[in-house]
Amino acid sequence: MPLQSSVIDLTAQAESFPLPSYTASMYPSHVSDLTVRSLIKELTRGDCLPSGAALRAVLRQRHGSSGGVTRIYRLLAQARPKPVSPAAVDNAKLESELRSLRHSAQLAEHREQVHQTRWAQEVDQLRQRVTVLEPLAVQATRALESAELLRRQLYAAHVRIAALEQELLDKESGRGEGT
Repeated sequence: MPLQSSVIDLTAQAESFPLPSYTASMYPSHVSDLTVRSLIKELTRGDCLPSGAALRAVLRQRHGSSGGVTRIYRLLAQARPKPVSPAAVDNAKLESELRSLRHSAQLAEHREQVHQTRWAQEVDQLRQRVTVLEPLAVQATRALESAELLRRQLYAAHVRIAALEQELLDKESGRGEGT
């Protein structure tokens, strides 16, 4: 029975093992929710919360415990600002925004009217210029047509002069032979 006695001895030793000291060293120290929330505020930059991994790394570095994934992400989700319901918005703020939007709309309408007036005036000025220039364009077209007719007549006259000169030369050379 030596085997049986050694099993009993081992069982006795296991049962007498100091459980509180064993479990305390087994699990890192617990970080309170208040500590985690204050660390979240400390690590928040503007409206940007820290990431869960970054928060857990800082917790492990400062407190020796990362705090547990589920718990850390739950506390991060609670730290996110809640969307404000439309009913909770201040009426004075809405009135101010409404006045601002109306003012912007009036300015935009005024700019549009000024823009339309300016372009209407420019179009009117261009129409008046066209009205003045149309007769000149017709006159210029007629002048070009007349110039073309005169150019052709001049060319025909030159051709006729050249033919007459040739005829004169031919007659003179025929008279010179007969004398």
